[in-house]
Amino acid sequence: MALAGPAPVASGRRRLMRPHWWGLIFVLPAVLFFAAFSVFPVLYGLWLSLTRTSLLNPGHFVGLGNYAAMPRDPLFGTALANTLEFVLGSTVPVWIGSLLAALLFNQKFPAREFLKTLFFLPVLPPLAVVAVVWKVLLNPSGAMSWLTGWIVGKEQIAWLYDTTLAPIMMIVVHDWAAIPFYMMIWLAGLATLSPELSEAASLDGAGALRGFWYVELPQLRGTTLLVCSLSTIGAFQTFVLQYVLSQDHGGPVNSTLVLGLLIFKEGFQFFRMGYAAAISVVLFLMILLVTLIQIRLGRHGA
Repeated sequence: MALAGPAPVASGRRRLMRPHWWGLIFVLPAVLFFAAFSVFPVLYGLWLSLTRTSLLNPGHFVGLGNYAAMPRDPLFGTALANTLEFVLGSTVPVWIGSLLAALLFNQKFPAREFLKTLFFLPVLPPLAVVAVVWKVLLNPSGAMSWLTGWIVGKEQIAWLYDTTLAPIMMIVVHDWAAIPFYMMIWLAGLATLSPELSEAASLDGAGALRGFWYVELPQLRGTTLLVCSLSTIGAFQTFVLQYVLSQDHGGPVNSTLVLGLLIFKEGFQFFRMGYAAAISVVLFLMILLVTLIQIRLGRHGA
């Protein structure tokens, strides 16, 4: 009877030493880090969006009051419209331009690797650095005015001071930096294509354009979905370009004010943290909805 006592303890130790327990122990620091810096901020942001809180006052619970105030806020309506315009100009041209660039660099020609490296250079520096460089180039007396001024007969062009030109230049700078990045994703997808199918289509009399549209492009469905999703998410989250390039962070006359910039202003300039959190939740739901639609369309096409 005296020997039967330690058996349950030894059995419990053996269960603790099982391999799956060790796996949980090893991943626990990463899980805790993710929970502290990702899950908790999201949950706290959701709670904050239901309160009227500032940096100086603890605030109080208002329920959906912040969300109900958005349709009556002219700044929110302006930022929403500007964001949708920026998303449209920063996705469709990027999809087409990056795909065409990938098809070009997928061909064999002299100095292809060197030219591809030069084309990829805009991706290497941070976007803030790219924005600062373009801010110098887009100065009314800068290089862009010198290169294009003779077309319109002007020595100085207010690229970033005009309510029409400023939003367009935000899109141009974004697309200039984004197209090389997504070109590399397309090239990775093109490298996985089956050459036998293309050769069979060519033997059947399909030209290069028809062969690409009916044979190669359907094989790139996964790559297409990845490019569309990543570029759309990045366009909705735009902030750096508008913060660095625009006048007074969203000018002139709020023509470049986007939702990301409005969240920053509401939270850190006007100190309305609850309202800023509510706008961020709306932006998250918009991104989630568009992404789910893209995934649905991608699966439906499959």
